[in-house]
Order: sequence, then structure tokens, then C-alpha cells
Amino acid sequence: MRAVAEVPLPAELGDQDLHWFDQVRGLLVATRLPPLPDIYELFWRYVRDEDHDLSLAVDSAIALGDLNLAGVAALRRAHCGDVGASEVAALVAAARHQAEALTGLIEAGRTDLADYGRAIADGGARLAAPVDPAGLAALLEQLGAATTAMQAANARLATELATAAAEARGLSEQLGRAERAAITDQLTGVLNRRGTIEALQRAQADTRATGTRLALAMVDIDHFKRFNDRFGHALGDEVLRFVARHVADHVAPTGGSVGRLGGEEFIALLPDHDVLAAAAIIDRARAELAGQIIRNAADGSSMGRVSFSAGIAGDRHDDDADSLIERADRALYSAKRMGRDRVVPDRS
Repeated sequence: MRAVAEVPLPAELGDQDLHWFDQVRGLLVATRLPPLPDIYELFWRYVRDEDHDLSLAVDSAIALGDLNLAGVAALRRAHCGDVGASEVAALVAAARHQAEALTGLIEAGRTDLADYGRAIADGGARLAAPVDPAGLAALLEQLGAATTAMQAANARLATELATAAAEARGLSEQLGRAERAAITDQLTGVLNRRGTIEALQRAQADTRATGTRLALAMVDIDHFKRFNDRFGHALGDEVLRFVARHVADHVAPTGGSVGRLGGEEFIALLPDHDVLAAAAIIDRARAELAGQIIRNAADGSSMGRVSFSAGIAGDRHDDDADSLIERADRALYSAKRMGRDRVVPDRS
């Protein structure tokens, strides 16, 4: 049984969001954790059962009495793609160390070059005056030594710069992985909520700058709770992964992206598409999915068909991320009221 099941719910609160809010509030009271955004988001995902692995981990932490600030941070790193403060600090320290080392290499190279320049200038000044054979030999020896030293310094600098470049590439890859983890849904591999909203805001900015079009699809798996209850969360998670990949495969050729908004809800962004063109693409994905029989990979048994409903809205010049999502969401609920397993364009 979920730990939040014992949180009392006033009878008059019939709205699902208020129900979840009341459960989150109960958890905050029970754990005595502050209602900070990161903590609230974790609990919100937990009470909505968006990620079964996360739910199990939170249940375990509650049972062991380990749901404190450190425990929340660990859970977010493991299940929400967060990069811990210590990891960020280590990456920043490494970057600072590399910058300081590179500065030192450049300064050393400038010193070596200045020394060589002085040696050449001194030699030139001495050659301007009459020089006997012994003096000329000594001067040539000095210039030869200075040239050899400069060649050695150049070789050393080239090696050190190559090493610094390799270290910089490694750090860049680490930073890239951290950035990707921070915006990736750990269960499905598509964008998480944060990554989705950021991608939407960038797409809207591009649309404004270029005068092109943008369509957004809200996709919701039909009767997903019923599927979860019948086959279990593990197979439910597999269905989430399968649907996310299926929709992404249809959206990727458009240059768009797919993100998981939460639970069984996904957002697909289709740049340079109007509502009808986007609806056609999403409807093809819907029809192909609905025509497949989903089977249990373990024993090949049939789990029936999985379908989704979707609402499509086109970006307007006065839209922000919330208003565009809201119109697509209204179209989605129209699709559900009409019987599900269909795509409905926004006509407002």
C-alpha cells in the first residue's frame, strides 16, 4: 500500500489535482520537510505515481525514516535527472583548474618567446659591429643554443596544449552528459518536463524570429491506469517506453521532439507545421499503434491493444508555453469525450 493512502481527504475535494495536492501536503507534514520546489515536485510525481521505480524508492525511504533533505536530493539524482551540487562543484572546479593551467601554459610560452626574441635582437646588434672569427663563433653558438631551447619549449608547449585540449574535451563531454541527464526522463528516454518546457520555449522564440509555424500535440495513453492495474507497473513502464519511442519515431523526421509531461501524458513539438499537418502526423502514429497487438516479452502472451488520444494546437503570436499547452489539453479532453483513440485539432 502506498504511504500516502492514509492521508485524509475531505469529502468535498473531488478535483483530482486537489486530491494530489492534499496528499503532498500530508507528506510534507508527516516528514517535516520544507515545501521547497524540488521537494514538492518529487512528492507530486510520487503521489501521481508517474514513475513506479521512484514510488518504490520513496516508499522505502519513508519506511526507513530516511526521507530527509539528503534523501530527497539522492532520490532526485537517481530518478529525476538532477545533478548534485557536489557534482556541479566538481565540474566547475575542474573547469577552473583547466583554465588556470592553460593560462600558465600561455604565459610560459610568451616568456620563452620573449627570451628567444631578446637573444635574436642581441645577436643582431652584435653582428652590426665588426666581429672577429672567435666572437662570431661564440655568437653563433649562443644563437644556436637559443634556437634549440626555443624548439624544445615549442615541443613541450605543443604536448601540454594537446593534453589540455584532451582534458577540455573530456570535461565538455561530462558537462554534456550532465546537461542531457537534467532534461531527460529516466524512464522513457525522451525529454522530461523541464526539458520539454525549455524546448517549447525555444521553439516559440524561433517561430517568432523566423515567422514560421509551430504545432504542439498533447498525447495521453488511453485507460493506462486500467492497464497498470491489470498487468502491473513493470509492464506499464514498458508500455510508456514503447509509446514514447513510437511517437518520437514519427515526430523526429519533422525536426520535432517528444517529452513526457508526467504520468502517461506526452507532448510532441512539430516545428514548421500547422495544426492540420501536425494532426495528420500524430494520427498516423495513433493508427499504427492501435493496429498492433502488445505482447509480453517474457512469455509472448497478448496484452491487447494500446491506444492514445491527442489534442493539437498551433502556436499564436500571443501564446506562451502555458497557454499553448492549455489549448492542446482542451483539444485532448475533447478527444477523450468523443470516445478516445482519436486526434482532435484545436478549433478555438
